[in-house]
Amino acid sequence: MPLLRAIKCNIISPRIPFHLYNRNYCHSGAGEPFVPFDVLVNQRRNEARRSLLVEVAGLPSSTDLHQVCSQYGAVRKMFHYTTRHSNVNKEMILVEFDEAESLEKALQATRSPPTERIIPVHSPFVWLSASRTASSNRKKTNISSTTDIIQETVPSNEELQLQLSQSRDLSEQIQKSYECQKLTELGSRLRFFTCRQVEVALSGLFPQACVLPFGSSVNSFGRINCDLDMILELFDVTNQDTTQRLVFQAKKSRSAANPRITMQRHMEVISDILDNFVPGCSQVRKILAARVPIIKYRQDLTDMECDLSMANRSGFYMSEMLYLYGSMDKRVRPLVFAIRKWAKDRHVTSPYAGRWVTNFSLTLLVLFYLMRTSPPVIPPLQMLIKLAGDDDVRTAESINCTFLRDLKILTASDNKQSLEDLLRGFYEFYDKFDFKERGLSVVRGDDFVKPEHNALYIQNPLERELNVSRNVTLEELERLRSEITHARYRLEEDTEHIEEQQGQQPWGLLSLWGASHKPQAHRGLNASIDWQEVFHIQEQETPPTPDKQLNVSPVHAATKSNEKVQSNGEKARNNSKFQPVERTKMLKEELIMPSDLNGLVTKLKRNVVQKNANGKKNKKQKFNKVMYKW
Repeated sequence: MPLLRAIKCNIISPRIPFHLYNRNYCHSGAGEPFVPFDVLVNQRRNEARRSLLVEVAGLPSSTDLHQVCSQYGAVRKMFHYTTRHSNVNKEMILVEFDEAESLEKALQATRSPPTERIIPVHSPFVWLSASRTASSNRKKTNISSTTDIIQETVPSNEELQLQLSQSRDLSEQIQKSYECQKLTELGSRLRFFTCRQVEVALSGLFPQACVLPFGSSVNSFGRINCDLDMILELFDVTNQDTTQRLVFQAKKSRSAANPRITMQRHMEVISDILDNFVPGCSQVRKILAARVPIIKYRQDLTDMECDLSMANRSGFYMSEMLYLYGSMDKRVRPLVFAIRKWAKDRHVTSPYAGRWVTNFSLTLLVLFYLMRTSPPVIPPLQMLIKLAGDDDVRTAESINCTFLRDLKILTASDNKQSLEDLLRGFYEFYDKFDFKERGLSVVRGDDFVKPEHNALYIQNPLERELNVSRNVTLEELERLRSEITHARYRLEEDTEHIEEQQGQQPWGLLSLWGASHKPQAHRGLNASIDWQEVFHIQEQETPPTPDKQLNVSPVHAATKSNEKVQSNGEKARNNSKFQPVERTKMLKEELIMPSDLNGLVTKLKRNVVQKNANGKKNKKQKFNKVMYKW
C-alpha cells in the first residue's frame, strides 16, 4: 500500500447564488469567520518558518522525501508544483513541519554540494539527492504517517471559458471567474516563503530583520501568478526595551544627513547579496532613482517576479485597507476580479509601467462605485477612521494610517443586488461620470472638483494630497470611457438576446472579455504598423477603363460632393431613437476603419512626390547658374 497519495484540488464554485449567503461584516468573502489582517500575516509567517522547499526528481520521489523529513519531526503538509527554468522543468515540493524546531534539525543535517565552484549557503532551499543506503535500512524509518501530497490544479483559459459558457446567468459567471483566478493556498504560502528567504539571508547581521509582502499578494485581490511586492525592515525600534543597560555597538551612517542616500546604499549592498549568494535569485536589477527605490529580481525556484523596497510601510497598510474592504461583503472581490479581467483583455490596463490605468486605480474605482450605490454596499474610509480605537493607531513615513481593524463592530449592508446588477451598474455609473471636471475620493465616498488639471483624479486614501492616477493621460482616459460605453451596450445587447446566445456564441463575461480591436502600437509593446496593408488599396487600384465608367450627370455629382456625410458613429450619438444594439454596431464600424488612413496616406504621398520634384528643379537651377558664372 503506498505511503503517500496525491490529491488534486480542482477549483469549483458553489451553485448557490453568491449574494444570497448570510452576509455579515465579520465574515470573509469565502463565508468563513473574519480573520484580522495582522493575525493572517502572522499565521502565514509562522507557516513559512516551519517550511522547507525541496527540489526532487519527480512526484514519485515524494515517498523518499517524506521518509527523510520524518526523521527530524512530524510533517504536516506537502505541496507539489512544477516550475520551468532555462527550458527545464523542475519538480518542487513544499514541506511544512509541525514545529519550527524540526526544520532547524533538518537544516543542521543538510550538507553542501561537493562542487568546488559553488558558494555554500545556509537556506531553506534544498534538493533531494539519490539514496545511497540499502533498501533494508529504509524500512527502519517511520512509515506510519500518511501525509497527502497536495496538487492544486488551475483551470486553463479554455476550461474557464467552457465553465462560464455553461453558467446559468451572469452572476454565476462572475463567481466562477473569481474562484478560478484568485490566488491559491500554495501561491500564498510560496510568497511568504520567498520573504522568509530574504530574512534568513540577512539574519547574520540583522537577526530582527522582517520582510513583509504587500499589494496583491495579501490584499485579497491577487490573481494567480501575480507579482510579489515586499518591504524590508532591518530592525523594529518600537519593540526595543529602553530600560536595558547593554546597548549594541553600531556604525554611524556616512550620509546620515540624507536618509534617502543611506537607504540607496543599503539597497545596493542587499542587491549584491541577492545576486551573488541567495539561491534561485536571478535577473537582479536596481531601480534606486524611483520615488520609492526598489530591487527587482526573479525567484526561479518559487516562479515569481519580486520587488523589494525598504521605505514603503504605508503600502503595507494600504494593502490592509483593501483587505478589509474585500472582507466586508462577499460581492466585492468577485466584482473587482471581473472588472480587472475585462480591463486587461480590452487593453485598458497593461503589465508595463506607463501612462495607462493601473489595477490599483481600477480597484479604487470599483470601491468608490460600491460606496455610491443605493443603499451603499461598503462604507467610506472616513467612517472606519471615526470608529478606530487606540489599538488601531498606525503611523508610517509620517503618514497617518489609522482606521478600524476589527470589522465585527460594523453592521452588514442592506444592499441585496446581485453581482450581475452591480456589474451593469458599474458601467452605467462611469459612463455618465464627469471625469473632466470631477475627482473621486474613497475617503469621503464622494466626488469633488479637481484640484489639479489631470486627466483622471483619484485621491490617495492615505496620502490624501496625492493623485494615484496622475500618470494617466487624456488618451488613455478616453480609451477607458469608450470601453466602458462599449461594455454597457454589449451587456444590454446580451440581455435582449440571452436565450439565443447561450450555447451558440459568447455571452456575458465572455463577450466583454473579447480582445480589443484597437492596436497597441501607441503603447510601445513591440507592435508595428503593417505599411503594406496600409498602402495595399492604393497600390492595387487601377484607373477604370472607359467601358466600365459610370454615367453620372455633372449636376448630380456636384450635389453629392457638397453633401455633408455623417459617419455611423455620429448618427448613433446624435439620434437618441437608435436602439442600443444599433448604436453599438455603428460605433464599432466607426472604430474599425483602418481604411480611413488611405486619404491621409495619399496626401502624404503627393506631398513627398511634389517636394522631391521641387527639390530636383531647384538643384537644376542652381547648377545652371553656377555653370553660367563659370
